[in-house]
Amino acid sequence: MMAPSEKIQICLDMKNLKRKDLATAANMPASTISDFLNGKTTKLDITKAQSIANTLGCTLDYLVGDDTIGVDISTALKAEREEHGETTDIVSLNTKIPEALIMKYEHGDEPVSFFLFGKLCEHYDLSVWDFLQKYDFYDEYIPPHFNGDAGAYEAFKKAEREDALKSSAGYPELRDIVEKGMYVVNGQPARRSFYRDLHLDVERIYMHPYAVWAPNENIKGDEEAAVEEFVSVTKQYATDAQVANLEHALANAKNLDERVKTAMAYYYEIVIDR
Repeated sequence: MMAPSEKIQICLDMKNLKRKDLATAANMPASTISDFLNGKTTKLDITKAQSIANTLGCTLDYLVGDDTIGVDISTALKAEREEHGETTDIVSLNTKIPEALIMKYEHGDEPVSFFLFGKLCEHYDLSVWDFLQKYDFYDEYIPPHFNGDAGAYEAFKKAEREDALKSSAGYPELRDIVEKGMYVVNGQPARRSFYRDLHLDVERIYMHPYAVWAPNENIKGDEEAAVEEFVSVTKQYATDAQVANLEHALANAKNLDERVKTAMAYYYEIVIDR
């Protein structure tokens, strides 16, 4: 999987920007950008990462998270390129995606980034949803009145989310999800939500203003972050006695897995089932 510095460089090439241009536009010291791209520093706080993502026109998940597609589309990518009569170097020249990465995508040697997949679809004059539907990867039910048009259905869902955003004054978590792909707990940035699950997150926030996304064991540090979130939200609803019981149970948990299960159990009992 690509390092964030590699992802930034691809976006710089796409935008025809230099490092100093990014630093200026993102209102960050040039040395910060340079140190990160040169590997001297490997971490970015959420504010800086969001600023860079906004400047480069990419998603936060692409930049510092895991936005890989959960299905193998390698054969379909190669078939679409060949249908257009193009070689990988031509696709690379037009999309600014490194040819080596395109070849890895087509050979199934590298998980495909959703963001870069979108850029490839743009090159082939297809929407992401049209591509997935064309190669039988789009498995969501499409209501009959859309006549099987996945692109039109996704556009409708996007409009629904935008309408929800306009009426979300009382739901700051929802606004953050729609605008930034993340939400907050007690005013602090919480774990990021994945783009492909955005509509589910919106539904969960409307269902309950303190919804917490389940931990993802494949993302380093996410289980620890999940425990903190579950506990933080649970304490807002718990009695003093329940808080004491929760803290005691966590203190006696033998490992991280047990802490996650304990935090989730108290969360569902006190917050969801109340």
